[in-house]
Amino acid sequence: MLDLIRKVRGVLWPVILISHKLPHVFELADRIHVHRQGKRAAVLNPKNISMADTIAVMTGALPPEQLSADVLA
Repeated sequence: MLDLIRKVRGVLWPVILISHKLPHVFELADRIHVHRQGKRAAVLNPKNISMADTIAVMTGALPPEQLSADVLA
């Protein structure tokens, strides 16, 4: 499935990947939309944020307001 996503993204169609497998998300995503308690908490740039900080945003340990502008997408 990951190979198929790599082939079609940006060439044929935009791709929306919903996953908790963060290594795959970080490998493929241009943007990460983090949702918490049914609402979007943040839109992150995977090139500028660590997986640990992404998880912290997902769990509520790191409020999105405390993120620097360069990690937001």
